[in-house]
Amino acid sequence: MIIKKESKGEIYDIIIDDEDYEKFCEHNWYINHDKKSNTKYCRTNIYINGKQIGLKLHRFLMGLEKGDKRVINHKDFNGLNNLKSNLEICDQKYNSQSINTKRRFGHICYRENRVKKHQATVSINKKRYCKSFLTYGEAEAWLDGLKQIAIAETIPLS
Repeated sequence: MIIKKESKGEIYDIIIDDEDYEKFCEHNWYINHDKKSNTKYCRTNIYINGKQIGLKLHRFLMGLEKGDKRVINHKDFNGLNNLKSNLEICDQKYNSQSINTKRRFGHICYRENRVKKHQATVSINKKRYCKSFLTYGEAEAWLDGLKQIAIAETIPLS
């Protein structure tokens, strides 16, 4: 089910399972932009023992209460897609290694030695991969290919 929500003049699609609609309607939700991860989430405020607490929709739908140290990973990288099939409960270490929280996948540097090549490097599951290329574009394409394989196999990155 897609629910349209307006925030700061823009319309956002919040995606939830049909069976969660009544639960969703119990609260007043708004769109929040997490600048650290550059992701938009759906949030609300609830009161516990007279104290106002912020709560993200994905934690609410997955039953994680305030103080639970586990986190929710959005498999498709969309913080507004809260279908249970898209969410997984995990620990902070796994989530920080997940592809969607990486700003970059690997890095490319230019080596000004005798060969003058672009060197691409990435770590996957604590194993380092490194390869040299004549052009920056070739190095970028190699990293992108590895990223697509990692996404397809849902390999946590380190």
